[in-house]
Amino acid sequence: MRPGSLKGSAKTVAVVQARMRSERLPGKVLRHIAGRPAIAHVFERLQRAETLDEIWLAGVAGAEDAPVEQVARDCGAKVYRGSEQDVVGRFVAVADASGADLVVRVTADCPMIDPTVVDRVVGRFAQGDADFVSNTIARTYPDGLDVEAFSRAALDRTDREAVDPFLRAHVTPFMHGRLRDRLPWGKFRIAQVVHEADFSHLRWTLDEADDLEFLNRVVPRLPAGYGWQEVLALLSREPWLLTVNSGHRLHEGSARDLAARGPNVPRTYSRSDAYFERAVRTIPLASQTFSKSHQQWVRGAAPLFLTKGRGCRVEDIDGNGYIDYVLGLLPVVLGYRDPDVDGAIIRQLGDGITFSLASPIEAELAERLTRLVPCAERVRFGKNGSDATTAAIRLARAHTGRDRVAVGGYHGWHDWYIGTTARDLGVPAAVRALSSKFPFNDADALEALLRADPDGFAAVILEPDGAVAPAPGFLRRVREVTDRFGIVLIFDEIITGFRMDLGGAQKRHGVTPDLASMGKAMANGMPISAIVGRADIMARMDDIFFSATFGGEALSIAAAIATIDKLEREDVIGRLWRRGDSLRDRANAALSAAGFGGVVAFKGEGWWPRLTVTRPPVDANLFTSLWRQEFNANGLLLGASLNLCLAHDEDRVETETVAAIARAAAAVRAAVDGPDPAAQLRGVPIRPTFAVR
Repeated sequence: MRPGSLKGSAKTVAVVQARMRSERLPGKVLRHIAGRPAIAHVFERLQRAETLDEIWLAGVAGAEDAPVEQVARDCGAKVYRGSEQDVVGRFVAVADASGADLVVRVTADCPMIDPTVVDRVVGRFAQGDADFVSNTIARTYPDGLDVEAFSRAALDRTDREAVDPFLRAHVTPFMHGRLRDRLPWGKFRIAQVVHEADFSHLRWTLDEADDLEFLNRVVPRLPAGYGWQEVLALLSREPWLLTVNSGHRLHEGSARDLAARGPNVPRTYSRSDAYFERAVRTIPLASQTFSKSHQQWVRGAAPLFLTKGRGCRVEDIDGNGYIDYVLGLLPVVLGYRDPDVDGAIIRQLGDGITFSLASPIEAELAERLTRLVPCAERVRFGKNGSDATTAAIRLARAHTGRDRVAVGGYHGWHDWYIGTTARDLGVPAAVRALSSKFPFNDADALEALLRADPDGFAAVILEPDGAVAPAPGFLRRVREVTDRFGIVLIFDEIITGFRMDLGGAQKRHGVTPDLASMGKAMANGMPISAIVGRADIMARMDDIFFSATFGGEALSIAAAIATIDKLEREDVIGRLWRRGDSLRDRANAALSAAGFGGVVAFKGEGWWPRLTVTRPPVDANLFTSLWRQEFNANGLLLGASLNLCLAHDEDRVETETVAAIARAAAAVRAAVDGPDPAAQLRGVPIRPTFAVR
């Protein structure tokens, strides 16, 4: 610190905001890091800043927080303690007592706060063209190096005008305006401090138990008086440390506080809409996937672009947060940025991504599949579900010498399947003629189709479970019929594999196909699929051409190994079944309470509850659009089903979800009971891709 205020210069006071209570890590400010209380690290590191005149604790009154005051005084800081809820009031009291002209806000959950970053923010403020300066608006520094500097005048005006409890508790949103689409903003002059390189993905804060573990692994490895660049160097040498606390979303606490405000916090999507207009000029549909495009959401009242995800939560380009029940269309089974999977990817990244020969981990993954999946005697890898299903069809044709295919589900975008749907533009008639649909759960219809051309069909492919559950005995009957006609039976387990059961629906139902396609959840979001099956049929891989440059891409294979191992080790699938059962039942109670009993309900087993509508009170597409609009408005990214991941397996996530569904149901109830339900739609209605069944 400066030895004293320089004559004529603004008095600069650092105010450390702290309290003992914490929902996620109680007493975190006094938890020990390298043998010292966390908040002691904050005070000691601030003392090395060259631009500060005084350091204060803005603590909470009461006996529970007295130990925090003692640590602060032991570290040479001055102390004020006041209201736990009115944090703005605490800052004003410190400013009055200290005579501060410039206030530097630091929170006690930043034990690695860097004095050079503090000095840089204060130096930027000294240029005189801003009321508020921070390194947290356009974030480029690690989470945990957060510094905000604001004038006494800005603080006083905030005290007068920011009456909302959220603004009083979080101090600076009224100044910086990042939430101005939802909360009042003082329209102050803002300046940002950014680093030339972006390190915003790094998490050095203290908010959860695994953050404490991270800090206790990192700090003892650092020299006394370390700087943040030395932390970067350590993490570069030992990247596994990054996985210790990687599974969290930025600003989780304030996001939950916002969510708790419910429907009084309107969301806006101005950036999303503007970016859509930009993207659609160069990307047809503005998306790579129909089911992730604007057609599935109420454009104008929905997010169209996501920027980050942690656990079960995502954030859109406008800064709105959501609990995600889409999960990338089901690949994310553990959660975004799962530390075990990310750690495996980072370790493999250090060795290489795509090699000139096969890598040993290909066999390691294949061995896991042959152990877990009943039909899997041999394995080959692809990058998406369509790769695997198309490889299975080609194998079946090679094995049988026949051409025709009977299809009973959704099986990807390639010509042999998509030609059976309404999206058949560009598929030659001759190709369309080789594939025939049959109604799922109607074994008699399938047998009649096959009997009409017993020597023509190479394969029957179906989804053995999922959006429609198999009727009792149906799968066994299909197995018997295909055996009788010498037809290859293929189970498309892109969805059911590693979600319904580690061994897929074939394991759960006790019916073994000849071939199966696996994918989606196999690698927690990394692009990989697998074609598995009988050794004699898979041997034809030597003869057919199924070959791809990235088939052995090592990052995805490493991720798949880590994912499967964690699914086994932590009984993830069992936990998802149980959580899904509970969430489905509580959500249905909320829907019934809003008057939608018998009309809207989540149905299906716990591993994948689906939202069903019976006798909608208004046009079906409008009705679905209203639901998706209101789910989004209440902080849920939720379409046709509750897609679950391990990170959803928390009581507080379930409770927050049920409350959001209840609010959405009340809004939809008001819309459909009103004189003009369509007028309550705040954007463009959704547009279904096609009906599969």
